[in-house]
Amino acid sequence: MSALRPLLSLFLFLPLLACTTPLRAAPSVSLSSPRPPQQVADCLQQGLQKMHIPDDFVDRHDESDGSRSLTLRNPVSDVSGTRVDIQPQGEGSRVEIRPNGMPLSPAWNKQIRLCLRR
Repeated sequence: MSALRPLLSLFLFLPLLACTTPLRAAPSVSLSSPRPPQQVADCLQQGLQKMHIPDDFVDRHDESDGSRSLTLRNPVSDVSGTRVDIQPQGEGSRVEIRPNGMPLSPAWNKQIRLCLRR
């Protein structure tokens, strides 16, 4: 029986370990918008402010080629969450949403979709 004790402990421990293992990251989503990158990025940033996300939790980068990116980041732990890359595409934008393992809240998902419309 004593020889089985380590095996029994292992079998009891594995389900607990499985519960703590992170789920696979949600895949990136690519969408299009008739709005230019500047307008999409401004709308997203304003929406985050309306959701009471502090400015220091949002990293925004505006590139010289017209592309924009917004990343949700915890300034204390420096862990990055959802990232939205906005590239010029004709008169509008191509928007890549990268959840980085974080689920998109219904409010954040709604805000993204709202900002992509004209």
